[in-house]
Amino acid sequence: MQRVFGDASPSGIFDWQITPAEAIHRYLERDFEGMFERSDLQIRSGVVWNGRHNSSHQHEFPRGLTEDQLDAHYPAARARHDYLCRKTRALLRQRGPLLLVFSRPVPTEVTDGLVRGVSRYNPHLAFHLLAEPIEGSIGDWTGDTEVWNDLLSRFSIHPFHRFVAEAAAICRKSLRGRSGNSGAGVGIAAAAEVRGGVRSRRPRH
Repeated sequence: MQRVFGDASPSGIFDWQITPAEAIHRYLERDFEGMFERSDLQIRSGVVWNGRHNSSHQHEFPRGLTEDQLDAHYPAARARHDYLCRKTRALLRQRGPLLLVFSRPVPTEVTDGLVRGVSRYNPHLAFHLLAEPIEGSIGDWTGDTEVWNDLLSRFSIHPFHRFVAEAAAICRKSLRGRSGNSGAGVGIAAAAEVRGGVRSRRPRH
């Protein structure tokens, strides 16, 4: 993904925070509404946590915040959260194919439960859900490159999305050249296909 899309690599709300499986189910059940309320946020060891849903938010807030500073930073963080929720909702409401990935090992019953949850959210979505295998885990979200290369080798990005990514990269370079600023990356939704021309199948319930 990063090699194809660069800084325009697709992102959603679950790329931006650490979200336990139970909270992912709540996002789906609530259609991504009401999951980032100020009254639920607290600071633990300098990191903002959602005390109700047990998600952590290292990227939305600078570390070492006080409660007063949290109030000041919350509006911008909330706007970012809502924007990413809209992107994630749009991805999950399409027909796919879509590849969903856990960056760390999770029990089979957890992945099976989330497959059912996503299928309930959109019965028409064709998707795959992958999790890092235990034997490839190195205790870091980046994982083992060789293991991930092997896991992802049966998927490919459709040529159309490659073309869109290349066009977006050219556009960003042009805008940066005119403005002199780095600018923000444009999010692009990528469709994953199983190699050999077989599209992702909808999981069975």
